[in-house]
Amino acid sequence: MTIQGVASGMDKQMQSVEETSAAVDSMSERIEQISGRAQSVSAIAAEASRQAAEGGQTIEAGVAQMNKVNDTVERLADLIKGLGHRSEQIGSIIEAIRSIAAQTNLLALNAAIEAARAGEHGRGFAVVADEVRKLAEQSAQSAQQIAELIAAIQEETVHAVQSMESVVNEVTAGTDVIRASGEMFARIRAAVDEVAAQIRDVSTAVSDIVSSSEQMVRSVRLVADVAESTSAGAQEVSAATEEQLASMEEISASAASLSKMADDLQAIVNKFSL
Repeated sequence: MTIQGVASGMDKQMQSVEETSAAVDSMSERIEQISGRAQSVSAIAAEASRQAAEGGQTIEAGVAQMNKVNDTVERLADLIKGLGHRSEQIGSIIEAIRSIAAQTNLLALNAAIEAARAGEHGRGFAVVADEVRKLAEQSAQSAQQIAELIAAIQEETVHAVQSMESVVNEVTAGTDVIRASGEMFARIRAAVDEVAAQIRDVSTAVSDIVSSSEQMVRSVRLVADVAESTSAGAQEVSAATEEQLASMEEISASAASLSKMADDLQAIVNKFSL
């Protein structure tokens, strides 16, 4: 291969190196863009994880509050049930009062009959018996009113207990829903954390690739510089070689001319010798 061929090959090699350098630069820019996007996604994932954690904490607080409400409602239900039992006991006492009033009324009636039989001597006793009868009737009426009130209270107590039980059921259902939401937030946070970890790994890998590509760019540029220097040197060698060839051609021509002149002189010398 001639020096010119070497120089031409070096020019082509240098062109290829420059194209490779441009391609590597473009790849490096794209990788840096990917790295920036990966970092942005990582930041978004971290924010999502934080919000999921806050949501989970809010859910836990809601569950705790619902549990407190549930406990309070259950205590109220127990108190209302106790009130119902007390009302039943009062009802039993009212029944006893009714019975006593009826018996007292009967005794007063019997006393009035006996006082009437006694005539004038039993008149004062008859007055007392009549007052006792009136008190017995009033006691019976009061007992009846109390019994009606107790019955109304018991009925309202039953409704209140039923309402409380319904509230307890609703609170329990709400607590279950909130707890399920909390579990869902926990799963979301776990998934986001896993994605964030993978994104961090990708970001780290991309950063390594960026570093490697930068090193590659430097190496390619160094090769390009060396190739450029080599090409320039080859061109100089080619030019010097061409100059040497021209000088050698001139020397060869001069040598041929001198050889001819020597031949001519030899011929002349030969003539004189004869």
